[in-house]
Amino acid sequence: MIAYLLDLQTISLFDLNTSSIVSQISHDSKIDYLELNANSNKLLFKDKRKQLYLYNLTTLSKSTLLPYCTFAKWVPQSEVVVAQNRQNLNVWYSIDSPEKVTIYNIKGDVEGIERKNGKTEVLVSDSSGNAISSYSLDEALIEFGFALEAKDLEKAALILDNSKLTNETEANWISLAKMAVETQNIYVA
Repeated sequence: MIAYLLDLQTISLFDLNTSSIVSQISHDSKIDYLELNANSNKLLFKDKRKQLYLYNLTTLSKSTLLPYCTFAKWVPQSEVVVAQNRQNLNVWYSIDSPEKVTIYNIKGDVEGIERKNGKTEVLVSDSSGNAISSYSLDEALIEFGFALEAKDLEKAALILDNSKLTNETEANWISLAKMAVETQNIYVA
């Protein structure tokens, strides 16, 4: 299990099982939001300048995801990131390919993410704050992330095979192929 300690501009990540430091991330601006993914191998964080970053604990690499970010969150129990900048809702179904992002134009501010009854929705309040609208996410792409995380490559391939080819599914096919080769699953590869 990974825990983190935030000291304004430095994030220290600890492995609670071994009581050792996994990584330290120095940043040039104060950090005001951070969240580990469900697998505890990727860290999403935002600084006071409203820049959104992703830190990969496996490769020890940091990448900028989004400027002027006002909301960011991992979709619960997934590898999917949702973030808002200005009037755009940005969804990364394959966070390992950050250049492949789905963008929705929205009117209002993201309030949260809700998962229930097999649906995932992003809740957005209008500028007056009186009405809430929802934007449905692609549940097949979210389920793909679950299957890949569980290393159920056959299920992941079936999900993608039944999906329309988009930038997101293309990125997911690449992730699946990479994992199939790494695990020597010749059937899926």
